[in-house]
Amino acid sequence: MPAARRFGLGKALWRTRAWLLPELKHFVLFFALSGIAMLLDLAVFLVGFDLLTNKVFLGEALNETQAGLLGLEHSRFVAVAALGEDARFELRTVFLVLIGVLIATGFLLGTGLGYYRTWILQRVNQHLRLTMMERAVHLSLRYHDRTRVGDGIYRVYQDSAMVTNVVQNALFEPALALGNLLVAFTAISLFAPYLGLLFIVAAVPAVLAARFFTPRLREQSRLARSANSTLTSHIQESVSAARVLKANGAEDEADRRFASHSRTALDRAYELRLSVATLNLCVFLAGAAAVLVADFLMAHWVWDEAPTFGYGLAAVVSFAAWNLGAFQAARDRNIALGGVAVALSNLWSVLQDMGVGLKRAFLLLDIEPEVQDAPDALPLPPVAEGVSFEAVTFGYAPELPVLQGFSARAVPGELTAVVGASGAGKSTLMSLLLRLYDVDDGSIRIDGVDVREIELRALRAGISIVLQENALFPTTVLDNVRYAAPEASREDVVRAAEIACADRFIREMPAGYDTLLGERGAKLSAGQRQRLSIARAVLKDAPILILDEPTAALDVETEREVLERLMAWGAGKVLFLITHRLATIRRADRIIFVEDGAAREVGSHEELMARAGRYADFVASETGAVGVSASRR
Repeated sequence: MPAARRFGLGKALWRTRAWLLPELKHFVLFFALSGIAMLLDLAVFLVGFDLLTNKVFLGEALNETQAGLLGLEHSRFVAVAALGEDARFELRTVFLVLIGVLIATGFLLGTGLGYYRTWILQRVNQHLRLTMMERAVHLSLRYHDRTRVGDGIYRVYQDSAMVTNVVQNALFEPALALGNLLVAFTAISLFAPYLGLLFIVAAVPAVLAARFFTPRLREQSRLARSANSTLTSHIQESVSAARVLKANGAEDEADRRFASHSRTALDRAYELRLSVATLNLCVFLAGAAAVLVADFLMAHWVWDEAPTFGYGLAAVVSFAAWNLGAFQAARDRNIALGGVAVALSNLWSVLQDMGVGLKRAFLLLDIEPEVQDAPDALPLPPVAEGVSFEAVTFGYAPELPVLQGFSARAVPGELTAVVGASGAGKSTLMSLLLRLYDVDDGSIRIDGVDVREIELRALRAGISIVLQENALFPTTVLDNVRYAAPEASREDVVRAAEIACADRFIREMPAGYDTLLGERGAKLSAGQRQRLSIARAVLKDAPILILDEPTAALDVETEREVLERLMAWGAGKVLFLITHRLATIRRADRIIFVEDGAAREVGSHEELMARAGRYADFVASETGAVGVSASRR
């Protein structure tokens, strides 16, 4: 259909074939049953108006075919000038039973088809959402860094429905509407070709109105979706920052901004709905005018008992000439034709909104993850020689490099501290090791193998990371600790918690390891959350462990105990430590001092202090912050 080509819906249907083909047999069955339902609906009205109006009310005799199909006596219902009172009462009973059966069958079929269509669409939508969510999760952090979280949520939850709506509004609805249109148009044209021509003429102003409103509908749809995306993002950001809002007394400002975004979204939606309603009104008026003119013509044909065009050939209805039953049947089809025209107009408006939603949904599906497995990706090597950074250059934006020619090495069995001022690129190094991003130049190697040649799943399975801010979920302590190792036993979880110095406070909780945590671990202190995150990393038991400010919220004594246990547990593993605490840095076997995106000095604390170089200057500048327990990079 032209609309599908113009708005890319045909292409969209083709692109959704991966989700449509598994349901092909259901599509075929649905349309076959829908065709039967349309013919049944037509039969109910044509036969019903003839039997009830012409035969029961007016007493006209039945023809041979009608009497035979209904099992009625020829002498009483056919070979008579007019039906007697007893015959009319008997025919009334037969008519009511027949129509009752037809209507019940049509109702059950129509209701079943409605559920059947919903079932098909939900299966397609489920496949699509899973695909979009998988794509969103696997996209690089560079994409997520420049995209609002709420916008991503809106794309997966709302814009994904646009692809499903392609199936409904560019396949189901047009096919059903055009089928009903064809049936109604054929029915009235068989009464009189002039009626069909009349509705073709009435379609001209309706098409012109649709053409006039189309650009406006597209732009208003784009503005409405953009406003709703902004509103979703604001809600997500406000809920995420609830503590900050309360701490700064900014609730009123947040409410004001929400009201503003909500009002904008409401206004954009209202403007779109107003244009849709106006277009539908124009189409309705054109259809209503055609129906009124048709009523005028048909009334004259009934008075003149003019012959119908094609119903003299239909032996199941007595519409060879215009009579009251023919008038009522034709008028019903005229009104149905006008209703279908309005439905198509509304569908046209929906297609404009879909065009906007499709662009947003397919944008997510079209983006290829920047970080992908190489065609011949290798398993993770045994990590016997360690990790080396070789002339690594990287920037989140090409014109703003964070790392420039960074080279350093970390070996198993040593605690390697990565130290430097805020923004030096320390955490970026660890993100590159995990391949959350790929280096722009140079390489990162594990036992001599470039991480870009290692399977992503295997690489990340071989690295545990503890961040300063770690995600905890509103499930039990047990489930939170074994998040990265879901098959771990309860005993393994307890041992990991003991290494992280978390076992003590966990056992003091109301249900111990089965205690439910609040959203983001709100029931825990910052230090307790950090120790649970450390326990999670320990339980994963990967050959490489990254500790990114892991003890910023711990007191000095707890930090010392945690690090001692970690170093004992991590013998033979590659341990990276990113921290500002000088007492913690001194425990490292090897220190890599990062400045201006490069490894300026490498050695132990004593060696680097003896050089009196940049690391010594950094220590001197940080001395005043030694006692601060929660310093930040």
